[in-house]
Amino acid sequence: MLRTCTLYRLSLPLRLPMRTAHGDIRDKQAILVQLKDDDGIEGWAECVALAEPTYTEECADSAWTVLVHHLLPRMARWLRAVGEDVDPRNACEAFRDVRGNRMSVAALEMAIWDWQAARKGQPLIELLGGGRDRVDVGVTLGMSESLDALIQSVETAVEQGFRRVKLKIEPGHDLAPLQAIRHRYPDLAIAADANGSYRAEHAHILQQLDVYNLEFIEQPLAEDDWFDLAELQATLRTPICLDESIRSVSELRLAARLGAARTLNVKPGRLGGFAATLQILAAAHEAGIATWVGGMYETGVGRLHGLMAASLPSMNHETDLGPSSRYFERDLLKEPIVFAEPGVIQVPRCCGVADWVDREAVRRFSTAIWSADLRTL
Repeated sequence: MLRTCTLYRLSLPLRLPMRTAHGDIRDKQAILVQLKDDDGIEGWAECVALAEPTYTEECADSAWTVLVHHLLPRMARWLRAVGEDVDPRNACEAFRDVRGNRMSVAALEMAIWDWQAARKGQPLIELLGGGRDRVDVGVTLGMSESLDALIQSVETAVEQGFRRVKLKIEPGHDLAPLQAIRHRYPDLAIAADANGSYRAEHAHILQQLDVYNLEFIEQPLAEDDWFDLAELQATLRTPICLDESIRSVSELRLAARLGAARTLNVKPGRLGGFAATLQILAAAHEAGIATWVGGMYETGVGRLHGLMAASLPSMNHETDLGPSSRYFERDLLKEPIVFAEPGVIQVPRCCGVADWVDREAVRRFSTAIWSADLRTL
């Protein structure tokens, strides 16, 4: 039976700042969850909430509080109720009276999946239903100070083998950079990510992006701007990809019914965990909506789990989950995630990620550590 849970609050400097519509991200504020059972078998996962509540309502500070004071006591009670019959597919039953906080919920739910894989000695990807051995990888570029600097960044990404370039955009920083990239690379797979920074009155600008033959425009409008998203998609050849808008199967079905998108960015750590991800993938397939896995600047722990999701058969586009060195000088794994060949990452068939975790690095970057006995919590 699961005995203890330890939370690690970490701060890792990013190798390069990422400029988005919400500002600059210079370091990764992360929370790692470590579960351990009576036999010393562990399960690990990462809460992907960012430092500030700009991407969603959650942030690292609120996630820590919710985990310690609300979710872990509920999980402890659920574990005592189910005894040895712990099924990760049902883990979210422990939190069904908690509204939202999906990133916090996902951290515990995915740690249970990870532990279950280790306990059974079965690759986690097999528990999830099985996936490809390799995934194609794209890169996300923040907004640059100049077009020359942007083109240099794209050239470097292409030389490194990335299969797609996704550019962060916002009003006033959209047409010129995309035109420059497309002019320099007529055949390159390109996408744009607006992080909800446009409004309905900007539709004429977004319509102009059609000429650049983008894979998709990600989250152009606010997450709850359903009718304007549907009207915008009806005027675009370019698929709209929804990210922040989709938090549940119900919202995915709403998007499909309205015609608000043709593509979905699937992030297990944002959706509430692996079980919720599998449910949304099934609904997206039924609705004819393409799916792929984006990133949240995860450490290696979250990146490994994301790569497993990215390898699932229903994924249609490149993942944003690139090599560790793209983001960190020092990751939290014993061996960094690297390309197996340019633009391709081998998906590890590991029975949980515990053996990959560099415990010394976790302690070095930790700013707070909290542990509890689940049998008495």
